[in-house]
Amino acid sequence: MSNKKSKDTSNFSLQHESDSPQPELETDDAESLGLEDDDALLNEIDEDNDESVLEELEALAEELDTSFSVPSLSLTAKLKETWGDFPVSESSMYRDRMWKLSHGTHAFPNNIRFDRELPGSNDLKRALIYYVIPQFSPFSYIRACSTTKAYGNHYKLLEQYIFEPNKLSAEPKCIKMISVPMLANAFEDARSKGAKSDAFNLFKLVKHWINLSAHKLIPEELRLEVDLRKIDTPERRKEIVASRFKGTLDGWTSYSEEDLEVLINYALFWVEGVMPKLEELKNFLINEDLISLSDQTVTRKETFVELERAMTITIEGESVMTPAKNLRYHGDTPYFTYSWITAYAEALDRVRNAVFILMALVTGARKAELAVMHFDDLIIEGGEYWLRITRWKTAKDPIKGETDKLPLPNFIGEMLLKYKELRSFAPFTKQGWLFQTQKSNKTVNKATPALINYVIIQLKSELPIDRLHCHRFRKTIAEILINRDERNVDIIRALFGHKSYAMTLRYIARNPLMVRSVAIAIEQNYTEDFHEIVAGIRLGTYSGDAAHRIFQKISLRPDEFSGKNIRLSLLSFIIHLLEAGEPLFIRRTAVGTYCLTGERFNEDNLPPCLIGKHISGELILPAPENCQPECKKVVILGSAKQALSDNIKFYSSILDAANGKLSIKAEHDLQRRIAATRVHLDNLESTGHSASPLIEAKHV
Repeated sequence: MSNKKSKDTSNFSLQHESDSPQPELETDDAESLGLEDDDALLNEIDEDNDESVLEELEALAEELDTSFSVPSLSLTAKLKETWGDFPVSESSMYRDRMWKLSHGTHAFPNNIRFDRELPGSNDLKRALIYYVIPQFSPFSYIRACSTTKAYGNHYKLLEQYIFEPNKLSAEPKCIKMISVPMLANAFEDARSKGAKSDAFNLFKLVKHWINLSAHKLIPEELRLEVDLRKIDTPERRKEIVASRFKGTLDGWTSYSEEDLEVLINYALFWVEGVMPKLEELKNFLINEDLISLSDQTVTRKETFVELERAMTITIEGESVMTPAKNLRYHGDTPYFTYSWITAYAEALDRVRNAVFILMALVTGARKAELAVMHFDDLIIEGGEYWLRITRWKTAKDPIKGETDKLPLPNFIGEMLLKYKELRSFAPFTKQGWLFQTQKSNKTVNKATPALINYVIIQLKSELPIDRLHCHRFRKTIAEILINRDERNVDIIRALFGHKSYAMTLRYIARNPLMVRSVAIAIEQNYTEDFHEIVAGIRLGTYSGDAAHRIFQKISLRPDEFSGKNIRLSLLSFIIHLLEAGEPLFIRRTAVGTYCLTGERFNEDNLPPCLIGKHISGELILPAPENCQPECKKVVILGSAKQALSDNIKFYSSILDAANGKLSIKAEHDLQRRIAATRVHLDNLESTGHSASPLIEAKHV
């Protein structure tokens, strides 16, 4: 394939001619799409995958090799003292049939149910899950109750692969019968027969069970008497980790709404709450000429009330900084010493962490690109903020790199200026790297990704988020933009300062890194669906206006939609839409049927699936669960034949059974559905591409 193959994606439109206008995409040159050549784009995707895998492997290593800290009071001791009558959360006791654990304001409840039917299973589940509640866990990687919930959901794997196949209950007498060969068979069954994550999750559960047993943290009758060294072998670990990456890549998983809420609250606490107070402290230190002291230590014969007041920072009831004050004597004369530099440096590092969260979310930059960001890279032009960024992985010269400019929301730009001002005096100016720590005096001549690693380590220690790593930040905003969830609109507004989703899309269009990040996320999420649509249409069995328009475009350049080229053509098209600030919506509605549109809907152009429904909010999306066969956005492939035939029989049987008792409106609706469905079925059953007229949508 030529490195400079021409590619025209302008004709690959999802819209009907009478729909809202699409961006003018007139170029035939791949370079104008920001694509130097086909291989470069595929290499970028592969490198993104590699980065995901690397960080995911680091997270897995933490889970599998984490340190173990024996708690002061074990579950065994608690059960002996209370017989299970003790709290596991604010609203749940150990013996309850459901534990209600804490969760974020907008997140789903973190509830653990104990309704297993296998004898003894609920007692075992309680004992194992108790130790993955963050406040009781001896494992450092357990930080969030959402992980507790996940372990609770995975518990069934013990029954599925160990107890049930061996005709065992979870009672003590059967637990004693579990052997190494039995567990080895369970792992193999989970790896070869189960879902892609079964083997890994089963392995984690069994290892967790053995660890708790070896340290005598669970009642003796529930302990698994198996040597961990015979289970956690290098060969098995290699197989288990490999199974983790079978199929869809988990490393592309964005932060959940609960995680995102925690991250944003942390960031805003430090930049909106703490930074103004630090600015007051800095001004006081300058005005009192305290920053010039050689040892940064203030000595007074009497209490320095004003300094103590400036150093006392409490935000929302949380103490951020308190005076470091010591009483000393010179002979018989008392005096007070005050040290402010350590507390100031620690607070600055938390502000740095907040800056990192926000920058990682709004720029789409990789770890290596974030690490080398410098205060000098912040540019203000025409009242707008821009960030100069150096890229290596996608540059023509990977040694020298390639410089680009990214737009920054005003909120982020102003935040960076304030952070720079807080570091504007010695010893905090340092070398000017945005993310270098303030607690170290080590000179950083060359910034490396290690700077970001230190930030991540500190965030892990302070936030209740599991699998917290840099790459997931890039995917989070991408997922929000793809799914257009109303619940996350406020987050978009807080980060970008935009009143509407459309404004945010236009902002994203100016940022090539974010465009790529969103496009690759879409490609990863919907590749299978896109390929099925294109392949089905190319085979000549399709129905629907949208499908017909796609076929017409494909037929102009059939070579562009075969083999590897399908992926490139679709990805180029997605990038074009994003660069023009246009949305994209694709959802499977039934077997062989898709809703595919790039249109912005409002109350005047609702698709048939929304007609008659209460519509509110800015982000009006189709309702795939109420898909109507006459809609112009529907794509129907050959695999839908049986479902269409069944629908006609179903609707017809309702009409026949009603025997004239239905209302005129209901009867008309059923007849409309039958007629529309029959047209689609006729199209699919025709040889080649049917010349039958495509259904005219009435409301689009």
